[in-house]
Amino acid sequence: MNETMKEKCVRFMLIGFFILITISAFLYRHENSRLKVEANHPLALVLQTSIHTKDHPVVALYEYKNSKHLLAVYEIERTNRFKFKTLQAAELGSAPDDMSLDLSGIGLWIHINGEWLYFTNSLKEVKRNQSQRKTSPLETTFIYNEKKSVILINDKQSIPLMDGETPKGIYSLSEDGLLWLVITRQGLKIATIET
Repeated sequence: MNETMKEKCVRFMLIGFFILITISAFLYRHENSRLKVEANHPLALVLQTSIHTKDHPVVALYEYKNSKHLLAVYEIERTNRFKFKTLQAAELGSAPDDMSLDLSGIGLWIHINGEWLYFTNSLKEVKRNQSQRKTSPLETTFIYNEKKSVILINDKQSIPLMDGETPKGIYSLSEDGLLWLVITRQGLKIATIET
């Protein structure tokens, strides 16, 4: 069966059209998933700082893992190579924008979909008056030197990062300022500062 020039041209145009559609779909999917991961970056809240090396800090962490919004409370074991020991965990309906402490020091507040929700120590959501939420910022201010990939704290302390890591937040885990939790776009890390 002989193919005319017109039929051949139509066939190549259709093949090109479907290849273009397939490439566009892959690019859209990749960009959409990248934006979703950036929108769901990890959040942290220090619930308890450590006073000495045998005293372990406690943190609440939000992470988007395996297509789930997970909130967990961890104890970071200073004497066991900073192992994260899960104390409580819960799945959230959507990604939180922010986290805050409660004035009583028990439980935490999560800002989801424009509303502050209170969670107990066992991560059960209960009704509570928003006046009990601590509004003071808990995150440490820092300067990030992109050329050296170093976080500068208080002009005296510095934390090196790997190339390509960009800090989103930094939290002190100890009273002496020698143990830090660093949140980056890629995840989180524990940093120690030598004296």
